[in-house]
Amino acid sequence: MTLIFQIVLPMFVLVALGFYAGKSGNFSNTAAQGLSRFLGIYALPALLFAAMAKAKIPDPIEWGFVAAFFVAAFIIFGLGAAWMLSIRRRDEAAIGGFAPSFSSIGLLGAPILMDAYGSSVAIPVMLLILFQSPLLFTTATMIAEAQRTAGGRPVVAAVNAVKATLLSPMILSIVVGMGFNLSGVHVPDAVMKAADYAAATVLPCACFTLGTSLSFGKLSGKFGQALVLAVMKTVLHPVLTWVLAVEVFHLPPDWLAPAVTAAALPIGVNVYAFAERYQTGRELVSMSLLLSTLMSPISISVAFMVAMG
Repeated sequence: MTLIFQIVLPMFVLVALGFYAGKSGNFSNTAAQGLSRFLGIYALPALLFAAMAKAKIPDPIEWGFVAAFFVAAFIIFGLGAAWMLSIRRRDEAAIGGFAPSFSSIGLLGAPILMDAYGSSVAIPVMLLILFQSPLLFTTATMIAEAQRTAGGRPVVAAVNAVKATLLSPMILSIVVGMGFNLSGVHVPDAVMKAADYAAATVLPCACFTLGTSLSFGKLSGKFGQALVLAVMKTVLHPVLTWVLAVEVFHLPPDWLAPAVTAAALPIGVNVYAFAERYQTGRELVSMSLLLSTLMSPISISVAFMVAMG
């Protein structure tokens, strides 16, 4: 408990600071977007490149880890979408499934997991980042496009989403770092040092940016619905992941811990970008993002304790 709170609580102090900076007007939305682009295009890829280049590749890779996390995610996705349909919010079905199933792995998960468990979780983190957007983002895109186009070309849109994901800086940095690792080619010291410098900015900048993103969103209304989505994300997702990891896939502790902890992360900010893109569920996503973020120090800490025995 003490260890995880030493990691999690300072992080959320920075989230609160970012929220204050946005609300007070000391940090503009334009500045926040610039910092977010720096993280997504440069700092986070640098972290992933350095982690992959240095990682000790486990043999064998526990594919049950991927299955446990994403089977649980798709169960949550289905429940969330079905719930939106049951309360006659058909236009928000994609959001209702996407939000509680999509973890903030890139923004918060990578630095938190590596800080909590060490560099040994680099490969599990890589697998989650590699599969999350193609699987969940594509599913949500297909649903949203099917509703928006009413018989248009949702499959084409989904294929384009997969292509964009595979060519993203995060995925490319993973591939390049892994290429150096597997080939045995030495990364020049100056390049690795520069990557380490950039990587060191990820956690503080990510927390601050998340806070500013929340401050600029519309947080009025839909508290009850948002609370349901937040609970599904921070409670039901890690519980289902733990059940599948332990009872079905029998994961060893060093794979169980990052799976359950990653499932306990708050909703990813990319869900808000998705809502903006399709002009639906923006208030619901903003509120559920805020609530899941506020709940995640507890969910992450509990997941850490349970996974570590």
